[in-house]
Parts: sequence; structure tokens; C-alpha cells
Amino acid sequence: MKATEYLSATELQNLGLASCGRHVFISREATICYPDQVHIGSRVRIDAFSLLIAKAPIAIGNHVHIGSSVTINAAAEVVIGDYSGLSAGTKIFTTDDDYSGAYLTGPTVDPELTNVVTAPVRLADHCIVGANSVILPGTTLGQGVAVGALSLVKGNLPEWGVYAGVPAKLLKPRSRELLGRLEAMTASSLASAE
Repeated sequence: MKATEYLSATELQNLGLASCGRHVFISREATICYPDQVHIGSRVRIDAFSLLIAKAPIAIGNHVHIGSSVTINAAAEVVIGDYSGLSAGTKIFTTDDDYSGAYLTGPTVDPELTNVVTAPVRLADHCIVGANSVILPGTTLGQGVAVGALSLVKGNLPEWGVYAGVPAKLLKPRSRELLGRLEAMTASSLASAE
């Protein structure tokens, strides 16, 4: 990774983010709309061509990777927990039109003629979402959820499961071994600091 591919510390400060931790790398090719609504933890990387539209708060935890060409369209709050990742092409939406035919659709139509659903999206810690998946309004991914590539996710996915498909369904439990590795690494770091 070349330093020139990512914003400098001064450029990050000038973005006007609501908050920004340490060791944050945001590609020069990424776009953040309404940065004053975006909270970014430490050790976060946002890759090229990603688009964050923060009409409502977007809270990104620590040790989060947002791959290339990810879209987060936040008309309601979006929370991404620690040690989570969104693979290339993932889309998170907090609004959805009513496609039944009972209402008109689209942003150019008078809102009284539409039936737009708006709801937050939350990803707990240790979630990973595979490439080109779509997460719809009102979705919550429990701790440790893994979503396979090209999945459509709506609703609540209980913790520590591997899900995939359209719509995403439980395939199998996910190992919690990573928690032990994290705990051991943290203990080792604390011991060496003393």
C-alpha cells in the first residue's frame, strides 16, 4: 500500500469527520458525503471507489476494513462493530421503496405518494460480509456473523453463524476461535508493555 494512495493526516483532519481515531487510511478515490455525521475508530481502512452517504450517523468501529466499491447509504443510522469487514462491492441501504405497485417510487416523486421504509443497519463485532452482498434496511448482524458473497440480507441474523444466499439463510455455525486468538494477542501485548 503506497502512502500517496491514502489521505494524509492533515487531509483526514480537513475532511471534517465527526470523529477519527488513529491509523486511519481512506483512499483518495473514496467519497464521503456529510462527513460531519461519520465516526471512525482506530485502525480503519476504506478502499478506493467506496461511497459513504451519511444523511444519518455512520459509526465505524476499530480494526474495520471497507473494501473497494462499497456503498453505505445512511438515511438512518449505520453501525459497524470492531474487527468487522465489508468486502468489495457490498451495499448497505437504510431505505427501500415499496415495489408492490400501490405506491410511486423514486426520489423525484412527492413523498406523500411513496411508501419508503427507513430503518437502521447494525453489524456487531467480528462480522464479515462477502463481496457484492446487499444489506437491506432494518438488518442486524449479531456478533461474529459471516455472510457469503452475493447474498441478500434482511432482518436479524443471530450471532456466530455463516449465512449465504438470496435471501441469506444459515448454512452452519461459525467458529469462535478468533476470540481466543484476540484475547491471547491482547494479553501478550499487555505483558510486553509492562
